[in-house]
Amino acid sequence: MEKMEIKTKLISKKLILGALGLWFCIMIFDLRVLLKERKVNPGETFIVEEHGDLGKSSQSSLVCSYFNGRRLLTRVFWYSQNNIMGRDSCPFILRD
Repeated sequence: MEKMEIKTKLISKKLILGALGLWFCIMIFDLRVLLKERKVNPGETFIVEEHGDLGKSSQSSLVCSYFNGRRLLTRVFWYSQNNIMGRDSCPFILRD
């Protein structure tokens, strides 16, 4: 029974240290990690601060939510199924 408790505590400590290490790397290297992605089609109502209603556009948009270590950030990209005049998905790691 005690061995299980010791292993559980050790695993918990490793997970916490791993999460702190990841957060530290995000902060130091000025990275943004993707949390959520949404495709907004023309005619849909979706309002993004600084961009307005993306559904009024004639082209689909990608709304990407990122975490930079301190807060959530939103980036908007043009959507393109073939990646020629836009993106087909949000980048997982973004560096500005």
